Amino acid sequence: MAILGALIALGAALVFALLGALTLWAGWLAVRREVLRGFISTAPSPAERIITLLLIGAPLFGAALLSLLAAGRIAAVALGLG
Repeated sequence: MAILGALIALGAALVFALLGALTLWAGWLAVRREVLRGFISTAPSPAERIITLLLIGAPLFGAALLSLLAAGRIAAVALGLG
């Protein structure tokens, strides 16, 4: 049963890591394809551009970081390291 539990936990860790990576990738695509185009059409000030990128990037990086940290912790527990 312990082996089965470890396999399930490793699968969950893999899913968390995949979600973290997909969050970063999708955020990068959204910024490149949507936000930067909006900057061209509306011509905001530099301060508005920085604030926009921070308000988009901070939650994206936070969610991805938490997902990757959870993946690491779950994998460590599954392997008996924590």
